[in-house]
Amino acid sequence: MIAPFFIIGFQRSGTTLLRLMFDNHPDLAIPLDTVGLWARYEARLPEYGSPDDDAASRRLIADLLAEERIRLWETPLTVDEVLRHRRRGGFAGIMEAFHLAYAAHHGKRAWGDKDPGNMERIDQLNRWFPECRIVHIIRDGRDACLSQTRQDFGFADLFECALAWREQVEWVRRIGGVLGPSRYAEVRYEDLVAQPEAELRRLCDFLGVNWQPAMLEYHRDVRRSVPDSKRHIWPLLDQPPQKDNAGRWKRELSAGQRIGFEKRAWGMLSAMGYEVFPAPPAGGHLAELRFVAWRAGRKLMHLLRIRS
Repeated sequence: MIAPFFIIGFQRSGTTLLRLMFDNHPDLAIPLDTVGLWARYEARLPEYGSPDDDAASRRLIADLLAEERIRLWETPLTVDEVLRHRRRGGFAGIMEAFHLAYAAHHGKRAWGDKDPGNMERIDQLNRWFPECRIVHIIRDGRDACLSQTRQDFGFADLFECALAWREQVEWVRRIGGVLGPSRYAEVRYEDLVAQPEAELRRLCDFLGVNWQPAMLEYHRDVRRSVPDSKRHIWPLLDQPPQKDNAGRWKRELSAGQRIGFEKRAWGMLSAMGYEVFPAPPAGGHLAELRFVAWRAGRKLMHLLRIRS
């Protein structure tokens, strides 16, 4: 029996890459992330009644099937089909039934879930599935935040992103220490793209599944796992792992940006083995202030354009 597992990580840290690699395993199915959908619906349970009541569970499942994030799975599911795959009671049983029904449609027998937002919901995951495994992918915060500032979601401010990266990674690692090595595993994005087979073999051992070479062929059929409407978010997924995508901050961050970032996240960067200044930056105020002034000017120009 393969326990449910959850891939988590700070946004733009490689969670989707890892999801596709595991989804290409012949036994594992990991649909497109639902962006907190399960937690939102559990909070709405009083509207439906007990999820163990047949009529209430049918209403709940019908409403979930109508949600855009479930429709983006691009898998035809019905209320009866979901209910046929229910293996446990409570709301967790509904959530698992959706994943098992999805897995069955794709000829798989086990399921996983990927949602970066679950970094802040591990307590819920543990309550729903006490046997679940957590796979935490960590990317150099400077690269993860640099990527976020170029998206239409996440943090637009590099320094705010630095604080969030440090706090969220530290928090999850502390929880991982409580869960222990049988239920929590880490992988660095940089190691995954540099030596994917070795890292995937290690994670397969952690999850209790056999290593499959097909996991390295995830890029052959990205459309199977990523809807066309979302492909622009991950333009490199139809290619093998890109080593050059690691360490981009060295080429693209200014001196002020690096100083400002490391002032906020030096300890965690260092703890994860990333290249940092020999000690937490104490100087560099002028370089950092130049960047802050430039950023303020950009925000002002944006505000003026909106008002004009």
